Amino acid sequence: MKTLRDGLSTDQFWPSMHAAEALTLTGCGDEVRTVLKPKLPTVENPQHRCGVARELFRAGDASAIGVLWEVLASEDPYGHGHACESLFKIKQIGDGVLLKQHMNDETSPIKQLLAAAALARHGDAEAQQSIHNYLIGDDDNMARLAAWTMAVSGDDSDIAALRKRAQSITDPRHKVYFHAALATFGDEAGSTALQADLNHEESTVRVYAAEFCGHAKLATAIPALTKLLHDEDLDVRIRAAQALCMLGKSM
Repeated sequence: MKTLRDGLSTDQFWPSMHAAEALTLTGCGDEVRTVLKPKLPTVENPQHRCGVARELFRAGDASAIGVLWEVLASEDPYGHGHACESLFKIKQIGDGVLLKQHMNDETSPIKQLLAAAALARHGDAEAQQSIHNYLIGDDDNMARLAAWTMAVSGDDSDIAALRKRAQSITDPRHKVYFHAALATFGDEAGSTALQADLNHEESTVRVYAAEFCGHAKLATAIPALTKLLHDEDLDVRIRAAQALCMLGKSM
């Protein structure tokens, strides 16, 4: 908890948002609201506004979602992808009209996928097919993002496609997303690989592995996650703390 509270107060923006998410997951949404509510009017960067609004909403401030709609409707495309991602994470689509527009905007494939991810969480068949198409497509970066959305909101019907596509992924920074999704669905090989990723030399791999060991309820990862509380990378420490708190609640 100290790691998470220290993370919330850091001047590293995205790690502080991850700490906010983790604190909310542990039942400390009131702390998150107290810290973030005064910040929202002062944040000008549209992407950062999405992050603060998302975590305020997740922590129980329903009014904060208005910022996400504002950014999503803006003529400035800079924050569109982050707004779509945030709506996906908090499982909100409104009437779906704006998200549909962004899903059909071919100028930004990543934004398209994130908009589809948000819609897919509410059963949109076209959006679900779009994510599957990205997973099996030739672009490894888009495939790993598709795997990530499946890790968050998919189910074990995706296992076969994830296993097959993972065979052609060589970059460990991409492959960890597949390990995370498979582990979340109870795949034994995926669970083993995800725990091995906790010791990877790349901090980006350790961050994601730590986060999803919690979501996958891998109690066997507790010793490795405890060591990561002293990792040199702040975001790794935060995600390890989050996973340990999640595992503690599920045991």
